[in-house]
Amino acid sequence: MSAGRYSKTSSKHISRSMKYLPAIARRLHHSRDLGEAFDFLTWFEYAPQSAQSFEELVDELRASEEWQYVEREVDIRLVRRQ
Repeated sequence: MSAGRYSKTSSKHISRSMKYLPAIARRLHHSRDLGEAFDFLTWFEYAPQSAQSFEELVDELRASEEWQYVEREVDIRLVRRQ
C-alpha cells in the first residue's frame, strides 16, 4: 500500500479494531524500511473465548478498502499450551 494513499484519519482499520478491545490486542510492526518482502506484520492476541470475535474482525479487515492493496497474506495461528 502506498504510504501516501491513506492516513490514520482516512483509514478505517483502526476504528474497526477499537470495538474489539480489550478482548483482542493488536500490534502493527512496519517493515518497509527494513528491506523485507512485506510492508507490515500484524500480531493479534486473544483468549480462546474471543475466537469468534477475532474471526469477525479479520472478516471486516479483509472486506475493507485498504485490503484491496494486499498482495499476499500469510495467516499463522499459534495456541498457548495450558
